[in-house]
Amino acid sequence: MTDKETIIFNKAERILISNRYPPNRYKWGSYRMISPSQGHFLGVWNWDSAFHAIGMIDIDIEIAKEQILGFLQFQKKDGLLPDVIWENGEIVDTFSKPPVMAYAAVKVYESCNDIEFLKKVYPKLVLNEKFWTGKRLHNGLLHYDANRSDGCDDKKYYASVCYESGWDNSPRWDGEPQNLWSIDLNCFMVMTYRSLARMAKELGFDDNEWRTKEKELARNIEKYLWNEQLKAYTDYDFVEQSFSDVLTPASFMPLFIETASKERAEYMNTVAQKHFLPGMPSVAYDDPSYSTDYWRGPCWLNVAYFAAKGLKNYGFTETAEIIKSTVLEWIYNDGDTIHENYNSKTGEGIYSPDFSWSCVFAREFIKNI
Repeated sequence: MTDKETIIFNKAERILISNRYPPNRYKWGSYRMISPSQGHFLGVWNWDSAFHAIGMIDIDIEIAKEQILGFLQFQKKDGLLPDVIWENGEIVDTFSKPPVMAYAAVKVYESCNDIEFLKKVYPKLVLNEKFWTGKRLHNGLLHYDANRSDGCDDKKYYASVCYESGWDNSPRWDGEPQNLWSIDLNCFMVMTYRSLARMAKELGFDDNEWRTKEKELARNIEKYLWNEQLKAYTDYDFVEQSFSDVLTPASFMPLFIETASKERAEYMNTVAQKHFLPGMPSVAYDDPSYSTDYWRGPCWLNVAYFAAKGLKNYGFTETAEIIKSTVLEWIYNDGDTIHENYNSKTGEGIYSPDFSWSCVFAREFIKNI
């Protein structure tokens, strides 16, 4: 670890710890949950909590467990994990967030071998899988959606679909996004199946169901989500039967889960070099919609990390290193804070300072790329 990386590593740890909520003051009770950014986000979020768990593993394993246990207690009867639990106790549960909780739970378990933790989380994560396959599966692939029973008009409903993705105002969702097989969602579910299989095996259960579902979904990703015209993975509208032409870091997720062929990975490396270097923006630099507006151009560290790690998985070390060194330089130059996202051209921190998952993935860049 270089001197700069050590400074970043320690800064990220300090911010993560400072974003902890004290116990027994909020609806999540004794669990020491972590806010995305104290004073800016007044509550705890779904996929944020999973990422926070990963980030706390080598800082405080008990707090890492609590991020998962604390959030799972709010699961609905149909298996949905809510979007957010506000400090005032209100819960947003008309849509969820990307299914990364099982992936985080296995990472936590692998670091502590606490079988009692696994016994607590496994049944809830099995139920969550039933939610996704029961409510979000269409002809073998998954799509983001939302609960229409809240009385939303169409415009708000579409917005809810966007929010379930976690990519909010991304150009991916311009139009009617509820009909999209989303490349990242399906890759996250492959990760979920692998994680459920690992948990089942550790607990002495048959893991065959999860292994079978993993293989089937992986096949469908490769069969249906490869855009031959763009030579890239993109979302697919299963109603209009047409590919999206929007390139984002989500396009690299099949490399992260290692389902892509070597040939397709090489095409994706070309896509990275042509459209995403050096700062892995949340939409390609040359996309007409590119801007500094939230998910329409800034670099987000979580999806940038998945993309860079995927490229490294296939041996494109130089490309991955350019992304890593660029992002870490921005963070190093960010004073005492780490922002929610960064201007992918200038490196200026944008939106909320002291952002927890940015701290998590700053450390992941250093440890794994």
